Amino acid sequence: MDPIAVIPLKSFEVAKERLAGALAPEQRAILARATADHVVASCRLAGFDLVVVTGDPTVARWADERAATIVRDTGSGLDAACDAGIALNPSGWVVVHGDLPLLQGKSMEHVRDHLAAERGVIAPARDGGTNVLGATRRVELGYGPGSFHRHLKALAGHPAIVLTGPDTAIEIDTPEDLIAAAALPGGGWLSPFLS
Repeated sequence: MDPIAVIPLKSFEVAKERLAGALAPEQRAILARATADHVVASCRLAGFDLVVVTGDPTVARWADERAATIVRDTGSGLDAACDAGIALNPSGWVVVHGDLPLLQGKSMEHVRDHLAAERGVIAPARDGGTNVLGATRRVELGYGPGSFHRHLKALAGHPAIVLTGPDTAIEIDTPEDLIAAAALPGGGWLSPFLS
């Protein structure tokens, strides 16, 4: 079975609330959808089977149009949502968050290669969270502030590679994130969202 990319997504309409001062609600929804499309394309280029975990019917239709397997998010939190997706292939999975605007297919190919060699992968967010996490076995998830160190500890005993490039480190949460991402290589597509 091909490894799976588990992408947890909430409603595009309520995503990116911290960008409210910089973007109107409809612009935030368009940005959230476009960034998720970018992440899906990068994962697909690397040969991952796509699993979208969501509780939103609009996102579920969007995922179905992209030939992703849809897992229902029961609203029990991010850890439970990701676990539900991982359960479809616990021997080869990566959780990738849908707000990584610079993610590249090449990076996801490296992730796939590491999983094939039975190595875990992890990419820290700039704020100490976890943007990418993958393994060939179940691990205890602990998303939230400081999750990178919890997840690194959860991978103990499993050779792990830490990904440090901007394409896995930069997510869009704030207007400053959006400006920074748009200025980096591969971020030009974000320029229409800058005011």
